[in-house]
Amino acid sequence: MAKPKFQINLSDISQKSGVYMFMDAKGRVIYVGKAKNLRNRLSSYFNAGEKTIKTEKMLIHASSVKTIITENEVEAFLLEANLIKTEMPKYNILLKDSKGYPYVKLTHEEYPRLILTRNTQDENAVYFGPFVNVGDLKHIIEMLQSAFPLRTCSSFRLKEGKICLKYQIKKCSGPCENLISREDYMKTVQSIKNFFKGNVDEVKDMMNAQMKEYAKNLAFEEAGKIRDRIISLDKLFSKQSVTNISDERNIDVFYKHSISGVTGITQIFVRSGRMIGVSTHFFADTEDELLERFVMQFYSNTRQFPEFIALEGDEEEYNETLEEALSKMAGKKVHIRKRGIQGLINLAQKNAELQTEQYLLKVGERKDVSSRLAELIGVEKVSRVECVDISHLGGSFTVGVSVVAVNGEFAKQYYKKYRIKSAENDDFQSMSELFSRKGENIREGSDDEADLYIIDGGTGQLNSAVKAAENAGITAPFISISKSRSLRPLKHDFEDTIEQIHLLNRKNPVIMRKNDPLLHFIQRLRDESHRFAITYSRNLALKNISKSPLLNIAGMGEKRLKHLLTAIPDIHTRKELSVNIIRDYGKLPQELAEKVYEYIINEKNK
Repeated sequence: MAKPKFQINLSDISQKSGVYMFMDAKGRVIYVGKAKNLRNRLSSYFNAGEKTIKTEKMLIHASSVKTIITENEVEAFLLEANLIKTEMPKYNILLKDSKGYPYVKLTHEEYPRLILTRNTQDENAVYFGPFVNVGDLKHIIEMLQSAFPLRTCSSFRLKEGKICLKYQIKKCSGPCENLISREDYMKTVQSIKNFFKGNVDEVKDMMNAQMKEYAKNLAFEEAGKIRDRIISLDKLFSKQSVTNISDERNIDVFYKHSISGVTGITQIFVRSGRMIGVSTHFFADTEDELLERFVMQFYSNTRQFPEFIALEGDEEEYNETLEEALSKMAGKKVHIRKRGIQGLINLAQKNAELQTEQYLLKVGERKDVSSRLAELIGVEKVSRVECVDISHLGGSFTVGVSVVAVNGEFAKQYYKKYRIKSAENDDFQSMSELFSRKGENIREGSDDEADLYIIDGGTGQLNSAVKAAENAGITAPFISISKSRSLRPLKHDFEDTIEQIHLLNRKNPVIMRKNDPLLHFIQRLRDESHRFAITYSRNLALKNISKSPLLNIAGMGEKRLKHLLTAIPDIHTRKELSVNIIRDYGKLPQELAEKVYEYIINEKNK
């Protein structure tokens, strides 16, 4: 079993509570932990005992450890959560792959707005949630704008004092032109608050009336849409008799489970006595005190606290400490509830069993893809797969990216962006710089080498990428994916796909069936790398709009160009580009659209 490459004198380590941080060779924090007794906890890292896979990897890259003594374990809880949030250590895995649940935010403005967000750090705003199904929630917000017409415009637009289309279609009450008093506007805001407290009858009555009106006018398709939204509303705010919640309070449930060898935590969110969401997180590699640390990190991210929290698992000895730590974090009393929630626990258990069954099915599919990839390139195992892509806008703002999938599932926490400095519009030189920097990061421990790299293109691009990687000391296998010109005319008739996979030292490419899961995986990874690269290049261009070569076109200003690049971010590389697309998407005059199209075509033919 792995031990740290360095040694410490454990007798110098305090036996008090506190936080410890493992650092890499560059002094970066790679793991944060807390302990009731620092000496006892750190000793487990320096002995020969069995360790988790994550801990084994962390110890390989660790070069030193630092400790911070706290007054008590509550303070250690809080400091650990804060350090994980600010330092973002590589090996603190909890919630790292989560982009957070959506909330409905009521802004703190003279005339508040209602928006959908995952950022809950504004202490002055009012938040409702968390909600698990963002699709249903978007429909509900649309209906809320009809029932409670709050403004949606920016503060700048509001100050202009001119009503917009939203007022004309009765989805805004027109505060910009004082068509509603602030007093009446705030009554509407209060109705919104009441709605999210569970008083949904007002909105449902409005939706039912609108559905009947559509049906009366034989607009059955529109009536059907309203009916579906009513169903979504019922799903979103349904009173669950199985929960046995007799009061109208807010409760979050965290249920830790291990089913069929898979560890997970199922969350249930109850607001005003109504269940608004159920979600399950699974962990390939667990941590000590998993349940408590998960809860602390969850609330450290959201900063939204219910009156009650219910925990169920095998780690309950720290409940009082956790309760005190959460109360300090919240700035109010947070209760860990132990009675009267058996119905919720039973519901969490049923959902845990169902979600685990579905998770295992997906894992089986991903394992099949991983094993077939390994067979394709002739290795024993393929776990981490990276797809690398280069993008630029007309020879400017050249960037490189790598997107990652681990065990067949996208892992966005490992995505990397590279601002290419050595070349513009030279893909080979750009790829050389990318792999040179990637190789340096791998040697330093800030990045991991993939089991397989995927390149977009034919054998020429594949050979160039392999050469660039070998020069950087990377010896992992490579494949590439491209479209076959010879099969293109048969696109709709041919049984096989027009995509082909290229392997090193193999003359003929591998052709797969259109519905092959392995091909779909490679295509998805390739498409994700395109999206990530184009977005990064476009964002750079928008930040440096004055340097864009398209500004050299007569009649093109920064405002028009900004809209064009936002609407068509891949305008320089888009294959199916036309004057009409540039004109319609970019909202340009016909003559200017023709000039832009001519410029792009000439650029491609250079």
